[in-house]
Parts: sequence; C-alpha cells; structure tokens
Amino acid sequence: MINQEMKQNSPYLGREVETAVLPNGAIVNKFLSLMGPAEPNLISITKGITVLRRFSVDNTVIIEGNEGVIIWDTGSYMSIGRRKYEALRQLTNKPIKAIIYSHNHYAMAAKAFVKEGEEVEIIAHPDVHKNVINGAMELAPTYQRNGAQHAGYFLPRTGPDATLAQFENVTDNDKSTGYLKPTYVVKDGEELMLDGVRMQFFHTPSDTNDSLTMWLPDHDTIITNSIWNAFPNIYTLRGQRYRNPVEWKNGIDIIRQINPQYLIPIHGNATKTRAESYELATSYRDGISFIYSQTIRGINNGLKPDEIAERVKLPEHLAKFPQLCEAYGEITHHVKGIYSGELGWFSMDAAEINPVPISFRSRRIIDGFGGIDKLIGASNKALEEKEYAWAAELITHVLNVDSKNQKAIQIKANALRQMGYVTTAVTSRAIYLTQALVLEGKVSLEKIPAVFPGIIDNSEIKSLPIEKSIKILEFKIDPSKSKKIDRILTIKLKDLNQKLGLHVRRGVAEYLKTIPKKTDLSIETTSNIWIDIVFGEIAMEEAIKNGKVITKDDGEEVIRLFNVFEL
Repeated sequence: MINQEMKQNSPYLGREVETAVLPNGAIVNKFLSLMGPAEPNLISITKGITVLRRFSVDNTVIIEGNEGVIIWDTGSYMSIGRRKYEALRQLTNKPIKAIIYSHNHYAMAAKAFVKEGEEVEIIAHPDVHKNVINGAMELAPTYQRNGAQHAGYFLPRTGPDATLAQFENVTDNDKSTGYLKPTYVVKDGEELMLDGVRMQFFHTPSDTNDSLTMWLPDHDTIITNSIWNAFPNIYTLRGQRYRNPVEWKNGIDIIRQINPQYLIPIHGNATKTRAESYELATSYRDGISFIYSQTIRGINNGLKPDEIAERVKLPEHLAKFPQLCEAYGEITHHVKGIYSGELGWFSMDAAEINPVPISFRSRRIIDGFGGIDKLIGASNKALEEKEYAWAAELITHVLNVDSKNQKAIQIKANALRQMGYVTTAVTSRAIYLTQALVLEGKVSLEKIPAVFPGIIDNSEIKSLPIEKSIKILEFKIDPSKSKKIDRILTIKLKDLNQKLGLHVRRGVAEYLKTIPKKTDLSIETTSNIWIDIVFGEIAMEEAIKNGKVITKDDGEEVIRLFNVFEL
C-alpha cells in the first residue's frame, strides 16, 4: 500500500489534482490551463529593439541598424517563419542585413526571411551546421519518433487527449524546413559591428552546445538562449546528449557580470529594469545550481538516482519563482539525467551489474502475485485508488510476458492517460497520452505525422559530402542477416567522377577510404540515386530494374547485399 506521505507528494500516486478543460477539449492539470495561449504581439523593448512574442514558443528579436534590420532567430519551421516575416513587415520595410541563430533549434525558418537572390549574412555558433546535419543523419529515426511524441504531434487536435495548442502551433500545416547554412561563425567573446550595431557574442552551452548569448552594449541589452520561462530541460525525455548544468549556469553568470538593463530570454517575457534582469538571471542560475549541487551531494552520500530524485526539491523561494515552474519538464527527470551524465547507468548496487532478463523478472513477479488475473486485479485496484504510476508499472509485467492481453493493455492505457491529465509538464503529458493511444491501436509510432517539422530538406542532404551517406550504413546493418556475408563493394558515382568503397563483413559495415584493387562487386549510378537508396526513397532492386543502377556483376547478389540494411 502506498503510504500517505507519497500520496500527498505525487500526483501520480493519488495526490488530489484539479484539472481543467481547454477550448479544444484537452484535459490538463489546471496549472497548465493558466499558462496560455495568448495572442501574438510586437513588444518594444527599447529604441531599435522589438520582440515578436508568442508567434511560436521562441522569441524572435528585431534589431534595427542604420540601413536595415538584424533578426535573432526565425523559428522551427516555415509556417512560423512566414508569420514572423509578415509581422516584421508591419514594423518596418528596411532590408534584412543579417540573421543570427541562437542555436540550432530555431534555425529552420530562415528562408521565410531571405528571398531568392538576396544575400543575407547568417551568423551562428561554429557547431550549428554540424549539429543540424548530425540530427538528420545517424539518429534521425529516433529523433523524429521521440521528438514527435515529445511535442504531441501524434495527439488529436480536439478531445480530452488533444495536444496543447500553445505548444508550437500544432495546427500549422506547413512544417517544412527553411534552414540556411551559416555564412559566418562567431568566436567566444568576439565583437562585431554590423549595420551600425555593436554586438558581442558568448558561447554559452545550454540545451545545446551551440548556444549563443549576445550583448548589445549601445542598447544595454542581452539576448540569450540560457534563460527560459520555465525550469530548463537539463534532461529531455526525447533524448539528447548530456546537457551540462555547470556550463549552463556559467553562461548565465556572464549575463550577471554584465548586468544589463534589458534581458530578452529565448522563451518568455523580457525584463526592462536592471534589478528585474539581475533577479531573473540570478534566480534562474540558482535553480540550475541547486538541482546540480544537490544531485552531486546525493551521489556522494551513496544514494541511487531514484532516491536522489525523490529527495531533491527546490527551496520555497525558487519553487515559487515564475520562470522555474515545472511546466516543460520535471525536476525528477533532470536529477536522473545529471546522475547518468556524470556517472553513467550503474548506481553501485552490485545487483544491477547483471540483472535478470525483463521477461524473467516479470514472470516471477506475476507468480508472486498469484498469477496474471491476480496482478490484473491489483492493477485495477491501484487505478481506482488513483495510484496511476503503480498501476502502470504493475500491469507492464503482464504485458512483458503476454503483449496481447487486452485487459492489461487497456489498464496501462488508462493509467498513462490519467498521468497525462494530472501532470504539470507538457512533455510528460504528450508522451503519456501518445503511448496510451499507441496501446489502444489508435496511433503507430512507425508513422511519423506528416506535419512533423523536417530537420533539413533533401537538397541539403544531397549537398553533404558523399562519404557521409556511406558511413550512415554502418548504423543500419542487421547482424542476423549479414552474419555470413563478407563482400567489398565499389560504388562509382559517374556525376562526381568518384568511387566509394563499402565492406560488409559479418555484421559490420565499413566505409573504405582506400578501395582495394580487387573487390567482389561493383555498381555505377549517380550521387542523387545513391542518396535515394541509402535513405529508402528507392529500393536497390527497383533501381537496378529501371537502369538507375548498373552492374556488370550478379544483380541478385548486389540486391542481397543491400537487403542486410534497414533502409
């Protein structure tokens, strides 16, 4: 039985939660209903600086120079970019001199601001382009699948499970990318004069390692990706590389040292007095610092990740600070993310070194309850008592040994749905409800919604060094299908007058920088067809049949070779 203290502390274990219904029918924790949405507007910060607020989740900043304007961030897809461009033109007809990317997330609508034939400087951190490309290559399937869950793109637009309209304008139909490669990358601390505007850039890692903070000394203004309108996602449920909280708070300390009058965060409202700006920066870095330092303290006291996550709570003055609310992610997730980032998965409990297989564990737990029916009964009882997390965990053991058990499927879906309705975090809600719908067969995670924003378009992929397309095959090989294959393939790309080498060797694929004189198979095609094959746009069998790929060897053997890859 869950003790009373746990019930009082967790909405997932029975704490009473007041919910609300949004205009689109979505059931949410009442806290989320108080956060918006609100009408887009243009906010003048100081002379020459205007913020496009609530056109999307990110702020776009317009900086007026002597002859033109400089744009800070464009948005995460083209529909957003077009709306922002229209708002810009309501403000001024001055030409755009430069676009600055705060980081790679909001670099996807630049083409909405740059017309065909125009030359506009694109300024960014040195790692932006590399990160955009990598996001579209090695882990692209996972980033797309997880990102679509995280953002609620699988959810319906109306009804109790509806997605939240204030979270990235989900009703937009054109989520195509408008990314433009940076033309100029800035060094840490570099000063520039652009169209009469003095600016200084700082590399300030936050949710990405390519984040910038910009200081405009003549405007007494800082614009930054290091401060948001909710507690920052030190860890994100969709999965990304470790976000180092020490680097994050150190970036905010640069802002505190400068102590500007005007502070414009990437998300949320700007501050307009020196005192307010300093309080925002200080409270925000203290929130990050507290979670990090107390997680380290827990580690040094020998606690496990879950134990630390249960204990670490923000002090009252920080918990009540508006920009540190848990509206995006949850602090328990950040604590476990820090633990993993600092130490990895092992908690130093020796029982974790070689745990029993999941199916073994679940079978023994079912036996301990007296069989599947008894465990289903216990899960139902947990649901009735609003112990949603316990119900979801318990019933998962049934599904681990009987994945088609309809009673168990519906119990888990019901538990996840209720957790989605009571959470304060939009990402948790989106994932809970998405997976409830998956269990009910109403959603397939293998079919990414057509409106999910693209990372980069095909033309950008085809402009990459062709070697990247070979290396991506290293991550797509099926070892069971290739365990008996040892073949070297030469790929001749006639339009590039270039040869590439690929060695498929018993479960491993290797890009060969130097092709041996004697190979087993060879094909000839164009770089565009080759890219289409690698990214699954055309099958090798079809390409050979249609003459798009030519081989003097056994075509069936070439086809068999490519059938070992998940294309």
